[in-house]
Amino acid sequence: MNLHLELKNAFFTLLLTICIAGCGLSLDFDDLGPFQDTDTGDTDSNTDTDADTDTDTDTDTDIDTDTDTDTDTDTDTDTDTDTDTDTDTDTGTDTGIDTDIAWVPIPGGTFQMGSTTWPIEQPVHSVTVPSFEMTETEVTVAQYEACVNDSGACTVPSTSYIACNWADIGYEDHPVNCVDWQQSVDFCTWAGGRLPSESEWEFAASNGGAENIYPWGDTTVDCTYAVMYEGGGSGCGTGRTWSVCSKTAGNTSHGLCDMAGNVRERVQDWYHLDYTGAPTDGSAWVSPSGSCRMCRGGCFCDGDTYLRAAFRSYDAPSSQVDYLGFRCAR
Repeated sequence: MNLHLELKNAFFTLLLTICIAGCGLSLDFDDLGPFQDTDTGDTDSNTDTDADTDTDTDTDTDIDTDTDTDTDTDTDTDTDTDTDTDTDTDTGTDTGIDTDIAWVPIPGGTFQMGSTTWPIEQPVHSVTVPSFEMTETEVTVAQYEACVNDSGACTVPSTSYIACNWADIGYEDHPVNCVDWQQSVDFCTWAGGRLPSESEWEFAASNGGAENIYPWGDTTVDCTYAVMYEGGGSGCGTGRTWSVCSKTAGNTSHGLCDMAGNVRERVQDWYHLDYTGAPTDGSAWVSPSGSCRMCRGGCFCDGDTYLRAAFRSYDAPSSQVDYLGFRCAR
C-alpha cells in the first residue's frame, strides 16, 4: 500500500514538473503538502466511478397488498329493542308486571241493557257506560301463575274438578278456572285493574251501541264462533276449555276474545233477581249485598241460549268450579 502510494506521488510529481516547465512556472513542492489518501481502509479511493452499483432495484418485495383485513366486523348488536309494549294492533298495551296482558280500549256510550228472553234479564233499560279498558282475553293459567309467583300475591287455584286447568301440563294458555271471586279480585288488583261491572261487560259483549245478540253479531252460534256444547259434546268435543282466542271468528268488534264460551266470567256485582233498581251509569250494583255474585257469558259446557250477550248467571263467591273464570277491566 505505501509503496504504491510513493510510486503514485513520484509519478504525479514528475508529471506536474513537466506541466509547470511547459508553462514557464516555478513551484515549491513543500507547499503542496502530502496527498490525502481519502481511501479509509482498503477501499481504494479509486472508487471506480463506473458505478456499476447494479443494486438490482428489482426489490421484488412482493408486499402482497392483499391485506384482506376482512373488516366484516359483524357487530350484529341485534338491537332488537322489542320493548314488548304488546300494542298488538288491538291497541293493547303491556302491564309491565311480568305478564303479557293486553288492555283493549272500549269507547263509552249508551245502550239498551237486558233482553226479554228471561225474567232475570228484564226490564230492558238504558245505561250510559263511560270509556274503559278490558283485557283482550280471559285471564290465562300462565298469567295467573305469574301472580302466584310474585311473593304469593295470588293464591293457588283449586284442582278438585277434572277440568280444572291449573295443574295440567299444556294448559298454560287456557283460561284459569276453579278460582273463587276473591282470587279473581286479587289478580285484577295485582295487574292494575279490577273486575268489570255487569253493565260494562254486557256493553262490550254486545259491541256497544250495536246491541248484537252475540259478541260476533247476530249469526246463529256454533263451534265456528265459540268453545261450547255442540253435537252432544262439551268444549266442541274436547270436554274442556280451549286456548284463549282459539275462535277468532267470535271476537267482538273491539277485538275481545271468548266473550261467549270457554268459561263464564265473574263480575263485581251482587246477584239481584232482575234489573229493577239497577244503576244506569255503568257502575257495579254492590248495594245491597247478597249471597251470590253475578257471572256473565257462557262456558264450554253451554249451548247457544247461554252464549247470548244478555245472558246472566250467578254463583257463590266461594265457588271454585271448572266452568268459571274471569277477565279484568280498568
